[in-house]
Amino acid sequence: MDIRIPLRLWRDAGRVVPVLGHDWFVREAGHGPALLLIHGFPTASWDWSWIWGDLAADRRLIAPDLLGYGFSAKPLDHSYSIADQADRCESLLE
Repeated sequence: MDIRIPLRLWRDAGRVVPVLGHDWFVREAGHGPALLLIHGFPTASWDWSWIWGDLAADRRLIAPDLLGYGFSAKPLDHSYSIADQADRCESLLE
């Protein structure tokens, strides 16, 4: 049975990385084939905390907070779009 990871511990186990000019919070774990975990709207990567341990057992997990969400930057002058978020996810994976 999975238990949600407390938010403070979730944050402390992640890191902030620059992605196309803005800071993104990213949580990573595990080994094996990479699995990008994209959160829903209007939430954050912490959504995955319930199943994090099970998924990390045989995969490398990459869970960002998309721009404007969670612990990532929230620029006021940015034009948010799905295409922009997708470009940022692609850049993160590179």
